[in-house]
Amino acid sequence: MPRAKRKISEEPRDASLRVSKRIRDDLKAAAAVMGRPLYDVTNDAINEYLKGIDLNKALKERLKR
Repeated sequence: MPRAKRKISEEPRDASLRVSKRIRDDLKAAAAVMGRPLYDVTNDAINEYLKGIDLNKALKERLKR
């Protein structure tokens, strides 16, 4: 695959990995400060995120596409 084409197709993946790594590092730091296991802090963060999502709205938006 030509270098320019490969770079364009990999950019979203690279950005996603950078964000994922940053979030993981933030969760690790929070767990360390709180003295809690990483999986507890991660589960709490996921639950808080999911509380804020309006699934009906998200599904309607997805179906419009």
